[in-house]
Amino acid sequence: MKTVGRWRVVLALLPTLVGAGACQAGDKERASGEAVYGRPLAQQFHAAQQATREAGTAGFVATLTYRSAAGDAVHTTIGSQDYAAGSARVSSTLRVPADFPEPAAEFLAEPGTTARQTLATVGGDVYVKEDAAEWLRFTPEAVNEFGDATSALSVHAAGDAAPYSGTLADLVTRAVPREKPKRDADGNHVYRVTVLPEFAAELLPWRARATGKAGMGTEPVDMTVTLDAEGRLARADADLDPLLSHMDLIGVTGLQASYQLSAFGEPYAHPMPGEDGVRVEDARKVLALTGTLKGGQCAAMEAALGTRAVVRPVDCAKAHDMRVFAQVAVDRTVPGKTAVKSGLDYAREECEREAAAAPKEWLADSRRGVEWAVTGRSDERSSTGGGRTDTTVTGAYTCYVPTS
Repeated sequence: MKTVGRWRVVLALLPTLVGAGACQAGDKERASGEAVYGRPLAQQFHAAQQATREAGTAGFVATLTYRSAAGDAVHTTIGSQDYAAGSARVSSTLRVPADFPEPAAEFLAEPGTTARQTLATVGGDVYVKEDAAEWLRFTPEAVNEFGDATSALSVHAAGDAAPYSGTLADLVTRAVPREKPKRDADGNHVYRVTVLPEFAAELLPWRARATGKAGMGTEPVDMTVTLDAEGRLARADADLDPLLSHMDLIGVTGLQASYQLSAFGEPYAHPMPGEDGVRVEDARKVLALTGTLKGGQCAAMEAALGTRAVVRPVDCAKAHDMRVFAQVAVDRTVPGKTAVKSGLDYAREECEREAAAAPKEWLADSRRGVEWAVTGRSDERSSTGGGRTDTTVTGAYTCYVPTS
């Protein structure tokens, strides 16, 4: 009986010993990077993504640099991310030098200014706040409702590559290494790869990207990817110059992006929205598409969006940036392949008639030098039939008085 008892003890210990041995083997594999570097070359970036996520948390710094003869505009994002929770909190700073080319600054920020935002992501939700203001929460439903106006924020929602998207981390797994990496003294592996220009363009602000007239061309974008000794993504750098010839960023002579990770596995110290004592507002409840405002209604621009397409309706007795006096529709068909006038031209004609009929108090607080303005969008399409070609312009526009 004693012998049987001893065997029972040994057998009971075996699963524990085997488990411990497996854990030790797994730890050694991670420490040596074998889980990544033991894979075929073409699979190593995907394995590196998994190794990075297994770290649990990481800090990062992402930069996007617009070079010009008058100085560089630099967009810097610094933050922490929790891979398991799919969450991140970052501070974003865009500095534009005073002499930066104005045509390009139009898509970034005013020359000589520094724009700051704090953002957070939790799964598909993106939160943003300006200075000491409340958090504004954009759910996927809000993004669908407000459309392109929210793209500057929605691009950062948690994705497969990282809890904070819109960085070079997104491009790493979309590139396939073809040549063996170089290894440095610290055990880092450095790869040189290329990515498709349309993928690289996703790093740029939507307004700048939208200036492209015929896509982003076919010239690939060069990228350097560095994995650390454990196979985790440590750094990525990309030369985005090939994109410049396909955009109207006049005066910008160079365009570079970088992404660097650090502090793997360190405690996530930043409180998330709802945990930091700052009020959280639902964007769908406090914002509205400008095209839905009624005549006489006032609204304030939302600094986080930087557009008049989506605004915050407010009482006209409070500070506001615009007062709507009409909503107009454009639907014109003219002969020929190209319309003589744009949708905006037609909208101005309609708004002029509406301004003449609007109550005087709606137009009274216009900004000095600007009586009224128009915002909206239109589509133009051509059709051929019966031996002739016509062009139809359709659109919806808001006629408003700018008050700031």
